[in-house]
Amino acid sequence: MKNPTLRRVLVVTTVVGATLGGGIAVAAWTSSGSGAANAKAGTAAAPTTGTVAASAFTTGLLYPGSAAGDAKILVNNPNPYPIKVTGIVANGTPTGSGGTGACTTTGVGWNAQSPTTGNSVPANGSATLSLPSAVTMSTASEDGCQGALFAIPVTVTVVSG
Repeated sequence: MKNPTLRRVLVVTTVVGATLGGGIAVAAWTSSGSGAANAKAGTAAAPTTGTVAASAFTTGLLYPGSAAGDAKILVNNPNPYPIKVTGIVANGTPTGSGGTGACTTTGVGWNAQSPTTGNSVPANGSATLSLPSAVTMSTASEDGCQGALFAIPVTVTVVSG
């Protein structure tokens, strides 16, 4: 390239082209907006309870007029997350079975429970809770209630945990 005019035109064209190209890269559009992301919560399933074998009761047995005896409850958790039992209250009349005779008048009462230890139930699992001094037996209990296993209807309150 011996022509100086042509050389100047090429240099100017190159500089202008680089400047325009850089301007295009800087001039890219940007934008932002706002809105909401969506998620859906599951629905908690109520825990259920089950019976505990009579052989599990070896201490804290009931006697007419006794101050208090122990109770055991099996809590089943159908949820995909662990729960903690925060309260257990009676919601019906206790019944007795397997005693030495008729046990229509059980004399059994319930002391509301608010377990603070050993109250966790794993996700999709179950746990047996031992409740010391949860039940009482009055002197109104019939003789046929000796050796009976008592079913005490309760409502169990839980929280996710």
